[in-house]
Amino acid sequence: MKEYLLKYSFEFLVIFLGILISLYFEGARQDRVENDRKNKSIEQLVSVIDQDINQINNFIKLQEISLNSSDILYNNLNNEINLSEEKIMYHISSVGRALKSFFPQEGIFNQLISSDLIKRIKLETLKTKLFKLFNEDLRRHDVHTKEYDNFFLDFNYKLSVNFFLEHNWKTDVSEVDQIEILKYRFNNKFYESDEFFGNLIESRKNIKAYLSELKELKLKYSDLKSLCLDEIKK
Repeated sequence: MKEYLLKYSFEFLVIFLGILISLYFEGARQDRVENDRKNKSIEQLVSVIDQDINQINNFIKLQEISLNSSDILYNNLNNEINLSEEKIMYHISSVGRALKSFFPQEGIFNQLISSDLIKRIKLETLKTKLFKLFNEDLRRHDVHTKEYDNFFLDFNYKLSVNFFLEHNWKTDVSEVDQIEILKYRFNNKFYESDEFFGNLIESRKNIKAYLSELKELKLKYSDLKSLCLDEIKK
């Protein structure tokens, strides 16, 4: 009887240990699978960040061109430089092009949240900065973008009404002729009016503020990319 008890106890122990070992290896395998999924999502996020940084760089250049045009018009209205009507209309159109805004891609971040993979990120700093960028900084950026767009939509409408301006804009900064003036009727009275001058001053203020915001976002994206690459190495 004692021998049978010892035999069955030993067999039970072997089976129990076998189950524990199987569960351990299955858990480890599942952990590897989930970590691989997390790392692939982080790699996709790095790719998206690179795309967004390129987009930001492009819009920084476009905004700088618009700011330069606003400075030229400002100097012209202050009689510091002389411009032809054609040049004036080109720079007016260039200022209006500041309407174009950066739109971030948020799909991969949302995927990390919805799949709970964000919980597997080891770097707490990365998690904190991810949430701050996508839940705070980009939300604030979106609000500011709408404010800038509302101003420039109104500004461009006034250009259409007062100059009968028809133009095409290109957003590829590598192209030489980015602005094409199709038609206009020069309105010197409106151009030299207090209303236009006030809109020009407001344009410069908005462009400078947006440029500052874009450059700050670029730094945050670059910092986030570095943390993502560190996470993948872990």
